[in-house]
Amino acid sequence: MNIFQCAGIANNGDFQTRIRYLMVKAAVSQLNAANPAAEDKLLGQRILDGTEPVVMWATAVMSNATIAAGAHDADGKTIIDDTLEFVVNSLWDAFAI
Repeated sequence: MNIFQCAGIANNGDFQTRIRYLMVKAAVSQLNAANPAAEDKLLGQRILDGTEPVVMWATAVMSNATIAAGAHDADGKTIIDDTLEFVVNSLWDAFAI
């Protein structure tokens, strides 16, 4: 996968729907923690309010080498959900500033 192909997947509506779902799942988990940090609360609320830009998360996910290696079509359907979820969760701190 080259950069243009990865960017195309990141901008694919179906792929963004998958990322949005995993963002919401991560937000609910973070907000249900005993004492979430202020940054986690803010990010979680932006996600649940729908104001956090999904395309930025999708682009960040596609910049992961493992994700890019698993993408074999233009819509990202070959990328395994568990791998996507792991990467979305690993990006939380980068977006929670």
